[in-house]
Amino acid sequence: MVLEKDIFKEFEDIVGVGNIDDGEVITNVYAYNWCMEIFNYMEGKEPIPFSPIPKAVVLPSSTVEVQQIVKLCNKYRIVFKAQSTGLGPWNQPSTDNSIIIDLRRMNKIVKIDEKNLYAVIEPYVSGSQLQVEIMKYGLNCHMPGAGPQVSPLASATSMNGPGFTSPSTGHSARNVLAVEWVLPDGEIMKLGAYGLKNNPDFFHGDGPGPSLRGIMRGWAGTKSGLGVFTKVAVKLFPYPCSTEYSVKGYSPNYDFEIPEFMKLYVMDCGNFKKLETVMLRVEEQEISFMCSYLSGFAVMAIFSNSIESLMDKIAIGQMKAPLVVIIAARTQREFYYKQKVMDFLLKKFKIKNIIGKIYTPNPTFYAEALRSNLGLHGFIATGGFQSTKGVADTANVCLRSTKSNIPLKKGFIKQGVIVNDFGEGTWMTSYESGHYFHMESPTMFDQTTEQSVSGMAEYMEKSNQLDLLKHLGAPFFVEGTRMHELFGPHMSNYHIWLRKIKETFDPNNISDSGFYITPQNK
Repeated sequence: MVLEKDIFKEFEDIVGVGNIDDGEVITNVYAYNWCMEIFNYMEGKEPIPFSPIPKAVVLPSSTVEVQQIVKLCNKYRIVFKAQSTGLGPWNQPSTDNSIIIDLRRMNKIVKIDEKNLYAVIEPYVSGSQLQVEIMKYGLNCHMPGAGPQVSPLASATSMNGPGFTSPSTGHSARNVLAVEWVLPDGEIMKLGAYGLKNNPDFFHGDGPGPSLRGIMRGWAGTKSGLGVFTKVAVKLFPYPCSTEYSVKGYSPNYDFEIPEFMKLYVMDCGNFKKLETVMLRVEEQEISFMCSYLSGFAVMAIFSNSIESLMDKIAIGQMKAPLVVIIAARTQREFYYKQKVMDFLLKKFKIKNIIGKIYTPNPTFYAEALRSNLGLHGFIATGGFQSTKGVADTANVCLRSTKSNIPLKKGFIKQGVIVNDFGEGTWMTSYESGHYFHMESPTMFDQTTEQSVSGMAEYMEKSNQLDLLKHLGAPFFVEGTRMHELFGPHMSNYHIWLRKIKETFDPNNISDSGFYITPQNK
């Protein structure tokens, strides 16, 4: 399907010549995305890495242009799907009666307020781009586990957002302040202090009156199901250590000079009960920059840049309940205090730090930790991975979810459809010094074979059913009408209210519902 010539011309008049394309090459390229084959299989479609092909791809450069595009979509009843940096199937249209609004021309850091600790950004600003600029002020930002190449705006407004630095920087939903939001009918809503009549600014995300941030994104975001976000303010934090980097060499094995007040601990707690106790005590002290439980296999992965380097770390993979902690400081006094606390806890719980004794990581690891790049190591073994679970709850619930998942995962490993991580492949992190926790189960598979793709999809479905059966909370990939209607009746019928929000804000169902929820009559 392509746009009619007169409709194409109307879009072109908005964005300018060269900023809209309905050619077969471009639209097919935009239909491809990582892990699309899994979601296709789960929806009963052919397991290929392509979504429905959009009619066209449109590249606006401003909020006004986005508004005009959305109004034109309403006029001609064409569904729109907005994307920024575009990682994953959540950026893909669910129908071929659609256009993709690619926001890559909106790539400006609008404002950095180093005094009040926030930055205002447009959709195509990446986490790495923002971090580089705010490091000049000695500041840092939260980045999701997806990595520094993704959009903080997308994560803050429309996605999930746990990250390796969550103990110190929280969750994406906790970092969003004021927002500029083009609603599905083309009206512009300004949330928080940006909506003030006098002296509007981005420093606060609420008030006066009821907060709309819950409607805007809820827990896991609407993924373009409720309009387009064109600006957002995100919180900033003091950088954990010195911002002076000394880097030499070539990718991926750079020679990085480890900052002066930074130390890594990798400890085997032996079992989940002790792991929970140690993790809670570390986080109670509010000393960690990072604090993650990773399976032995995952610890091997975060220290590796190739299959060959992965295989020479088998000894690390034998750990039963590894805890990875990084402390960092700006001063000698702060660093001394944090080290003393860690020394006390190691002695109290009779555990040992293997770093510098059994294993010494390449200095590049420290740079990747500071740049939130560790999650990308999940692609090393097969080139493809996806996560199940995603519970956000107490440490105990997260570990119960981990334990219950092991026998299920081992069954699919035995079938040979997913990579053998002994069933233990897990990542668990604290949020905000242990106030609550996140757990997910990254799983590697071969996206080039239908057997592995279908096996991975079936494992994800079984995992979701297990969460319902064992009352382990909602996975963060509960999205789309089918999944909301599955989990909703078990969770206070939230899906009914979600649908009412969709019907109220998007009466024409023009903002793509594929990863949100459809109106009742659609």
